[in-house]
Amino acid sequence: MLLNRQEDLHIHCNYNDHSDADLTSSNIIQKAEQKKLERIAITEHVRKSSVWTRKYVNELSSQASRSKIRILIGFEAKILQNGEIDCPEEYLCGDYFVIASFHTRYTKEQWYTALIKAIENPFVNVIGHLAPEAGFVLSDSEIEKIGEYLIENKKIIELNAKYVRPPIQFLNIFKRQGVKFHLGSDAHSLKEIGNFDRINHLINLIEK
Repeated sequence: MLLNRQEDLHIHCNYNDHSDADLTSSNIIQKAEQKKLERIAITEHVRKSSVWTRKYVNELSSQASRSKIRILIGFEAKILQNGEIDCPEEYLCGDYFVIASFHTRYTKEQWYTALIKAIENPFVNVIGHLAPEAGFVLSDSEIEKIGEYLIENKKIIELNAKYVRPPIQFLNIFKRQGVKFHLGSDAHSLKEIGNFDRINHLINLIEK
């Protein structure tokens, strides 16, 4: 499977409090154009309680209409303990690009159950920076079960450059099963956009 290095499908912007101040939508698009990217996804962190989402969507829609690059408008949302996605319901409709990721530590049982429910969510497109927590490991059979759910629910696994994930154990099994992958920088600064140097070894593993 060849991965498209001219796509970066996980980019943040300055609608959060821990990205660089100059990570504006217009600067993101300009940087992507300079790097000759073909498609990007701007996927800001979101919560169900976020109040800036309409302004964000309108801003990105306006920028996207003027760019030669294909721009996906979306969100990165936490996978909650009950498997729900921490995103306002109005954006879980199929019109937006949604990455579901863990940002809270759970027990193995909680993590596994929540992940499966997130995978089954029809409005989730991608599982972001997937890896077990430091306190537990997964057996090959448990990973295979995840892979089966990913394929059944047509979900994509992201090769994440910020966290260098998923682990090689996961990738070997998922690749054998036929799980689909794409690249995401998880950029929180302009210099990180389209930069996948940290995961060259993971890309090579998938492509060989």
